[in-house]
Amino acid sequence: MKCIGENLNIMSVKYGKALKERNAKPLQELAVQQAEAGMDWVDLNIGPAGKMGEELMTWLVPVIHEVVEKPLALDTSNIKAIEAGLKKHTKCRPLINSIMVRPERMAALLPLAKQYDADFVALLWGPEGCRVMRTSAEPCARRSCSRPWKNSRFCQNAFTWIRFKPR
Repeated sequence: MKCIGENLNIMSVKYGKALKERNAKPLQELAVQQAEAGMDWVDLNIGPAGKMGEELMTWLVPVIHEVVEKPLALDTSNIKAIEAGLKKHTKCRPLINSIMVRPERMAALLPLAKQYDADFVALLWGPEGCRVMRTSAEPCARRSCSRPWKNSRFCQNAFTWIRFKPR
């Protein structure tokens, strides 16, 4: 089993404030705690970060890597911020957290995963949804939902983490 430390989140009062103020200390302390607790990745969840995403991720990745040798999970819906984080990620292999089965998301993020040698979490739901199996007919739906990942020419060297949407 692999674990992602998901506490560094802009929605948190403490860490959200630290991110907005570019206050490295509480963020670094959390990253160290997560590394010491055995997390395989430290998740950097900056939310949508529409206006400040690239700048924030460019600042945040090196700040966390100053104190931990763990790979980072770059967690935002802002594609430009993901790329900015990938450019700054120089330790270990980064993780894009995550890519949904939506053509526009796959078209934008799979080439980045290939270019920066990043793993990614493949979410098995898209515009029509793709739920965890609840009936005997659903294995077929789940297989058809995962087919874009399996057939993607970008997935050859990346390890794809499959995360099913919780019920």
